[in-house]
Amino acid sequence: MAAATNGGTTEGGPLEIRLAATLDTPAGEDWNTRSFDATNLINGDTVYVWTDMVNGSSQAISEYFKAWALQANGVGGLNTLVAGNTKLFPATNVLNFYAICGNFGRDANDDPLITAETTPLPTDGVKHTVLSDQSTEVAYYKSDLLYAAKIAQEPVAEAVQLAFRHMLSRIQIVLVAGNGMTASDLSEATVTLNDLKRQVIMKVANTTDPELRTDIVTTLVEPTSCPHGDIVVKRQVVGSLDNVTNSVYADAIVVPQDIAAGTTLIKVSYMGRDTEYKVGANGLSLESGKRYRFRLIADRIGATYTVTPTIDNWTAVNADEMWMETD
Repeated sequence: MAAATNGGTTEGGPLEIRLAATLDTPAGEDWNTRSFDATNLINGDTVYVWTDMVNGSSQAISEYFKAWALQANGVGGLNTLVAGNTKLFPATNVLNFYAICGNFGRDANDDPLITAETTPLPTDGVKHTVLSDQSTEVAYYKSDLLYAAKIAQEPVAEAVQLAFRHMLSRIQIVLVAGNGMTASDLSEATVTLNDLKRQVIMKVANTTDPELRTDIVTTLVEPTSCPHGDIVVKRQVVGSLDNVTNSVYADAIVVPQDIAAGTTLIKVSYMGRDTEYKVGANGLSLESGKRYRFRLIADRIGATYTVTPTIDNWTAVNADEMWMETD
Protein backbone atom coordinates (compact mmCIF):
# COMPACT_ATOMS: atom_id res chain seq x y z
CA MET A 1 0.00 0.00 0.00
CA ALA A 2 1.45 3.31 -1.04
CA ALA A 3 2.21 6.07 1.40
CA ALA A 4 0.63 9.49 1.05
CA THR A 5 1.84 11.42 -1.97
CA ASN A 6 1.43 14.89 -0.55
CA GLY A 7 3.21 14.27 2.73
CA GLY A 8 0.01 15.10 4.63
CA THR A 9 1.15 18.62 5.38
CA THR A 10 0.53 22.20 4.43
CA GLU A 11 2.88 25.08 4.96
CA GLY A 12 1.52 25.34 8.49
CA GLY A 13 1.95 21.64 9.38
CA PRO A 14 -0.08 18.40 9.19
CA LEU A 15 -3.49 18.41 7.54
CA GLU A 16 -6.56 18.43 9.76
CA ILE A 17 -8.83 15.41 9.39
CA ARG A 18 -12.28 16.47 8.22
CA LEU A 19 -15.08 13.97 7.72
CA ALA A 20 -18.48 14.05 6.02
CA ALA A 21 -21.40 11.63 5.89
CA THR A 22 -23.25 10.16 2.94
CA LEU A 23 -25.56 7.19 2.63
CA ASP A 24 -24.43 4.18 0.67
CA THR A 25 -26.46 4.59 -2.53
CA PRO A 26 -25.48 3.77 -6.12
CA ALA A 27 -23.50 6.41 -7.98
CA GLY A 28 -25.61 8.99 -9.75
CA GLU A 29 -28.77 8.25 -7.76
CA ASP A 30 -30.46 10.57 -5.29
CA TRP A 31 -33.51 9.43 -3.37
CA ASN A 32 -34.74 9.10 0.19
CA THR A 33 -33.20 6.08 1.84
CA ARG A 34 -34.03 6.54 5.51
CA SER A 35 -37.67 7.62 5.30
CA PHE A 36 -39.86 10.12 3.49
CA ASP A 37 -38.29 12.88 5.52
CA ALA A 38 -34.50 12.52 5.33
CA THR A 39 -31.76 11.52 2.93
CA ASN A 40 -28.78 11.64 5.28
CA LEU A 41 -27.80 11.51 8.92
CA ILE A 42 -30.07 13.69 11.03
CA ASN A 43 -29.01 16.96 12.60
CA GLY A 44 -27.73 16.06 16.07
CA ASP A 45 -26.89 12.39 15.34
CA THR A 46 -23.75 11.33 17.20
CA VAL A 47 -21.14 9.45 15.17
CA TYR A 48 -18.17 7.63 16.71
CA VAL A 49 -15.06 7.18 14.58
CA TRP A 50 -12.08 4.87 15.15
CA THR A 51 -8.90 5.05 13.10
CA ASP A 52 -5.99 2.71 12.44
CA MET A 53 -2.73 3.93 10.90
CA VAL A 54 -0.98 1.89 8.24
CA ASN A 55 2.79 2.35 8.16
CA GLY A 56 3.84 3.25 4.62
CA SER A 57 7.10 1.32 4.88
CA SER A 58 6.35 -1.78 6.96
CA GLN A 59 2.58 -1.94 6.35
CA ALA A 60 2.15 -2.53 10.07
CA ILE A 61 -1.18 -1.42 11.50
CA SER A 62 -1.44 0.49 14.76
CA GLU A 63 -4.28 2.25 16.57
CA TYR A 64 -4.37 5.97 15.78
CA PHE A 65 -7.33 7.23 17.82
CA LYS A 66 -10.42 5.87 19.58
CA ALA A 67 -14.10 6.81 19.53
CA TRP A 68 -13.79 10.34 18.14
CA ALA A 69 -17.23 11.84 18.84
CA LEU A 70 -18.73 13.87 15.99
CA GLN A 71 -22.16 15.35 15.41
CA ALA A 72 -24.07 15.35 12.14
CA ASN A 73 -25.46 18.68 10.93
CA GLY A 74 -28.24 17.17 8.79
CA VAL A 75 -26.73 18.08 5.42
CA GLY A 76 -23.75 15.73 5.34
CA GLY A 77 -21.37 17.57 7.63
CA LEU A 78 -19.74 16.01 10.70
CA ASN A 79 -18.53 18.41 13.38
CA THR A 80 -16.62 17.80 16.59
CA LEU A 81 -18.80 17.50 19.69
CA VAL A 82 -16.12 19.14 21.82
CA ALA A 83 -14.81 22.47 20.54
CA GLY A 84 -11.18 22.26 19.53
CA ASN A 85 -11.04 18.46 19.55
CA THR A 86 -9.57 18.19 16.09
CA LYS A 87 -7.45 15.36 14.70
CA LEU A 88 -4.52 15.52 12.28
CA PHE A 89 -3.38 13.20 9.54
CA PRO A 90 0.00 11.55 10.05
CA ALA A 91 2.77 13.01 7.91
CA THR A 92 3.09 10.12 5.46
CA ASN A 93 1.04 7.10 6.53
CA VAL A 94 -2.50 6.27 5.46
CA LEU A 95 -5.50 5.74 7.73
CA ASN A 96 -8.39 3.28 8.00
CA PHE A 97 -11.62 4.82 9.35
CA TYR A 98 -14.49 2.93 11.01
CA ALA A 99 -17.63 4.86 12.01
CA ILE A 100 -20.91 3.92 13.67
CA CYS A 101 -24.13 5.76 14.49
CA GLY A 102 -26.80 4.18 16.67
CA ASN A 103 -28.68 3.95 19.95
CA PHE A 104 -26.01 2.47 22.20
CA GLY A 105 -27.32 3.57 25.57
CA ARG A 106 -25.78 2.54 28.90
CA ASP A 107 -24.70 -0.65 30.64
CA ALA A 108 -25.98 -2.26 33.85
CA ASN A 109 -23.82 0.13 35.90
CA ASP A 110 -25.34 3.12 34.09
CA ASP A 111 -22.06 3.78 32.30
CA PRO A 112 -22.20 4.68 28.59
CA LEU A 113 -21.49 1.77 26.25
CA ILE A 114 -19.22 4.08 24.26
CA THR A 115 -17.02 6.70 25.94
CA ALA A 116 -15.49 9.29 23.63
CA GLU A 117 -11.72 9.03 23.19
CA THR A 118 -11.60 5.92 25.43
CA THR A 119 -13.63 2.98 24.09
CA PRO A 120 -11.61 0.80 21.68
CA LEU A 121 -12.93 -0.37 18.32
CA PRO A 122 -15.89 -2.65 19.22
CA THR A 123 -14.42 -5.91 17.95
CA ASP A 124 -16.26 -7.66 20.82
CA GLY A 125 -19.42 -5.79 19.95
CA VAL A 126 -21.56 -2.88 21.03
CA LYS A 127 -25.28 -3.24 21.82
CA HIS A 128 -27.86 -1.25 19.87
CA THR A 129 -31.55 -0.96 20.79
CA VAL A 130 -34.48 -0.14 18.51
CA LEU A 131 -37.24 1.78 20.26
CA SER A 132 -40.64 0.27 21.03
CA ASP A 133 -42.43 3.47 19.99
CA GLN A 134 -41.22 4.69 16.59
CA SER A 135 -44.26 6.87 15.97
CA THR A 136 -42.12 10.03 16.01
CA GLU A 137 -39.33 10.93 13.62
CA VAL A 138 -36.84 11.26 16.49
CA ALA A 139 -37.56 7.72 17.72
CA TYR A 140 -37.50 6.29 14.21
CA TYR A 141 -34.08 7.71 13.41
CA LYS A 142 -32.71 6.81 16.83
CA SER A 143 -33.57 3.18 16.06
CA ASP A 144 -31.37 3.17 12.95
CA LEU A 145 -27.94 1.53 13.12
CA LEU A 146 -25.45 2.81 10.54
CA TYR A 147 -21.87 1.78 9.76
CA ALA A 148 -19.18 3.15 7.44
CA ALA A 149 -15.57 2.22 6.68
CA LYS A 150 -12.98 4.09 4.64
CA ILE A 151 -9.80 2.15 3.95
CA ALA A 152 -6.31 3.36 3.01
CA GLN A 153 -7.14 7.06 3.11
CA GLU A 154 -4.22 9.33 2.29
CA PRO A 155 -4.01 12.79 3.88
CA VAL A 156 -6.28 15.20 2.01
CA ALA A 157 -7.38 18.78 2.57
CA GLU A 158 -11.02 18.14 1.67
CA ALA A 159 -13.49 16.22 3.81
CA VAL A 160 -13.25 12.43 3.66
CA GLN A 161 -16.64 11.01 2.67
CA LEU A 162 -17.89 8.20 4.92
CA ALA A 163 -20.57 6.20 3.10
CA PHE A 164 -22.85 4.78 5.80
CA ARG A 165 -24.88 1.66 5.21
CA HIS A 166 -27.91 0.36 7.09
CA MET A 167 -27.18 -2.58 9.37
CA LEU A 168 -30.78 -3.36 10.36
CA SER A 169 -33.99 -4.12 8.45
CA ARG A 170 -36.71 -1.74 7.31
CA ILE A 171 -40.42 -2.53 7.20
CA GLN A 172 -42.65 -0.29 5.09
CA ILE A 173 -46.43 -0.53 5.01
CA VAL A 174 -49.12 1.10 2.95
CA LEU A 175 -52.71 0.79 4.15
CA VAL A 176 -55.29 0.33 1.45
CA ALA A 177 -58.95 1.00 2.20
CA GLY A 178 -60.94 -2.21 1.76
CA ASN A 179 -64.66 -2.98 1.96
CA GLY A 180 -66.63 -0.18 3.62
CA MET A 181 -63.52 1.97 4.19
CA THR A 182 -61.99 5.14 2.81
CA ALA A 183 -58.44 6.45 3.08
CA SER A 184 -59.62 9.11 5.53
CA ASP A 185 -61.02 6.37 7.80
CA LEU A 186 -57.46 5.01 8.08
CA SER A 187 -55.77 8.34 8.66
CA GLU A 188 -55.68 7.81 12.44
CA ALA A 189 -54.94 4.07 12.34
CA THR A 190 -52.28 2.67 14.67
CA VAL A 191 -49.84 0.22 13.10
CA THR A 192 -48.03 -2.19 15.43
CA LEU A 193 -45.40 -4.84 14.79
CA ASN A 194 -45.95 -7.70 17.22
CA ASP A 195 -43.40 -9.15 19.67
CA LEU A 196 -40.11 -8.57 17.83
CA LYS A 197 -36.55 -8.72 19.16
CA ARG A 198 -35.37 -5.19 19.86
CA GLN A 199 -31.64 -5.46 20.51
CA VAL A 200 -28.60 -6.54 18.54
CA ILE A 201 -24.85 -6.57 19.12
CA MET A 202 -22.69 -5.30 16.26
CA LYS A 203 -19.08 -6.41 16.09
CA VAL A 204 -16.59 -4.50 13.92
CA ALA A 205 -13.48 -6.47 13.04
CA ASN A 206 -10.40 -5.05 11.37
CA THR A 207 -7.39 -7.11 10.32
CA THR A 208 -3.64 -6.91 10.70
CA ASP A 209 -3.02 -8.90 7.52
CA PRO A 210 -1.88 -6.48 4.77
CA GLU A 211 -3.39 -8.71 2.09
CA LEU A 212 -6.81 -8.66 3.77
CA ARG A 213 -6.85 -5.09 4.96
CA THR A 214 -9.91 -4.11 2.91
CA ASP A 215 -11.92 -7.02 4.35
CA ILE A 216 -13.58 -5.05 7.15
CA VAL A 217 -16.19 -7.36 8.62
CA THR A 218 -19.28 -6.44 10.62
CA THR A 219 -21.26 -9.13 12.41
CA LEU A 220 -24.65 -8.91 14.09
CA VAL A 221 -25.36 -11.25 16.98
CA GLU A 222 -28.26 -11.59 19.39
CA PRO A 223 -27.52 -10.52 22.97
CA THR A 224 -28.21 -12.78 25.92
CA SER A 225 -31.77 -12.34 27.19
CA CYS A 226 -32.66 -10.26 24.16
CA PRO A 227 -35.73 -8.13 24.94
CA HIS A 228 -38.85 -8.64 22.86
CA GLY A 229 -41.82 -6.37 22.47
CA ASP A 230 -44.29 -4.65 20.19
CA ILE A 231 -43.14 -1.74 18.02
CA VAL A 232 -45.51 1.12 17.25
CA VAL A 233 -44.75 2.21 13.72
CA LYS A 234 -44.10 5.70 12.38
CA ARG A 235 -47.15 6.69 10.32
CA GLN A 236 -48.11 9.51 8.02
CA VAL A 237 -50.76 10.36 5.47
CA VAL A 238 -49.32 10.82 2.00
CA GLY A 239 -51.21 13.54 0.17
CA SER A 240 -49.60 12.91 -3.20
CA LEU A 241 -46.87 10.55 -4.33
CA ASP A 242 -46.75 9.95 -8.06
CA ASN A 243 -49.94 7.95 -8.70
CA VAL A 244 -50.84 7.63 -5.02
CA THR A 245 -53.41 9.90 -3.42
CA ASN A 246 -54.43 10.09 0.24
CA SER A 247 -52.72 6.89 1.36
CA VAL A 248 -51.57 5.98 4.85
CA TYR A 249 -47.92 5.02 4.96
CA ALA A 250 -45.99 3.46 7.85
CA ASP A 251 -42.27 2.87 8.36
CA ALA A 252 -40.22 1.07 11.05
CA ILE A 253 -36.65 -0.07 11.66
CA VAL A 254 -36.29 -3.54 13.16
CA VAL A 255 -33.58 -5.98 14.19
CA PRO A 256 -32.82 -8.73 11.64
CA GLN A 257 -34.52 -11.95 12.83
CA ASP A 258 -36.49 -14.97 11.71
CA ILE A 259 -40.27 -14.95 12.05
CA ALA A 260 -42.11 -18.26 12.04
CA ALA A 261 -44.88 -19.14 9.62
CA GLY A 262 -48.31 -18.21 10.90
CA THR A 263 -47.01 -15.55 13.29
CA THR A 264 -49.08 -12.38 13.54
CA LEU A 265 -46.50 -9.80 12.46
CA ILE A 266 -48.63 -6.67 11.95
CA LYS A 267 -51.73 -5.35 13.67
CA VAL A 268 -53.64 -2.34 12.39
CA SER A 269 -56.12 -0.73 14.80
CA TYR A 270 -58.79 1.68 13.55
CA MET A 271 -62.37 2.63 14.39
CA GLY A 272 -62.35 0.33 17.42
CA ARG A 273 -61.34 -2.69 15.37
CA ASP A 274 -58.14 -4.66 14.75
CA THR A 275 -57.00 -6.26 11.54
CA GLU A 276 -54.14 -8.75 11.84
CA TYR A 277 -51.64 -9.82 9.19
CA LYS A 278 -49.86 -13.14 9.52
CA VAL A 279 -46.61 -14.42 8.00
CA GLY A 280 -47.09 -16.99 5.23
CA ALA A 281 -46.26 -20.68 5.18
CA ASN A 282 -42.58 -20.14 4.35
CA GLY A 283 -41.94 -17.84 7.31
CA LEU A 284 -40.00 -14.59 6.96
CA SER A 285 -36.32 -13.88 7.48
CA LEU A 286 -35.55 -10.21 8.09
CA GLU A 287 -32.00 -9.55 6.86
CA SER A 288 -29.50 -6.76 7.42
CA GLY A 289 -29.77 -3.96 4.87
CA LYS A 290 -33.03 -5.26 3.36
CA ARG A 291 -36.38 -3.54 2.92
CA TYR A 292 -39.73 -5.37 3.34
CA ARG A 293 -42.74 -3.67 1.77
CA PHE A 294 -46.30 -4.69 2.68
CA ARG A 295 -49.47 -3.56 0.93
CA LEU A 296 -52.24 -4.19 3.46
CA ILE A 297 -55.99 -4.21 2.91
CA ALA A 298 -58.05 -2.89 5.84
CA ASP A 299 -61.79 -3.72 5.91
CA ARG A 300 -64.43 -2.03 8.06
CA ILE A 301 -65.37 -5.21 9.92
CA GLY A 302 -61.76 -6.20 10.64
CA ALA A 303 -60.21 -9.44 9.46
CA THR A 304 -57.14 -11.66 9.50
CA TYR A 305 -54.92 -11.88 6.42
CA THR A 306 -51.82 -13.77 5.38
CA VAL A 307 -49.38 -11.41 3.67
CA THR A 308 -46.15 -11.61 1.72
CA PRO A 309 -43.84 -8.59 1.35
CA THR A 310 -41.88 -7.32 -1.59
CA ILE A 311 -38.22 -7.65 -0.61
CA ASP A 312 -35.26 -5.67 -1.93
CA ASN A 313 -32.23 -3.74 -0.74
CA TRP A 314 -32.95 -0.80 1.56
CA THR A 315 -31.67 1.62 -1.09
CA ALA A 316 -32.88 -0.25 -4.16
CA VAL A 317 -34.17 1.78 -7.11
CA ASN A 318 -37.81 1.09 -7.85
CA ALA A 319 -41.03 2.97 -8.35
CA ASP A 320 -42.92 3.63 -5.12
CA GLU A 321 -46.24 3.69 -6.92
CA MET A 322 -45.80 0.03 -7.89
CA TRP A 323 -46.36 -1.14 -4.32
CA MET A 324 -48.33 1.82 -2.96
CA GLU A 325 -50.98 2.20 -5.64
CA THR A 326 -54.51 1.99 -4.30
CA ASP A 327 -56.39 1.02 -7.44
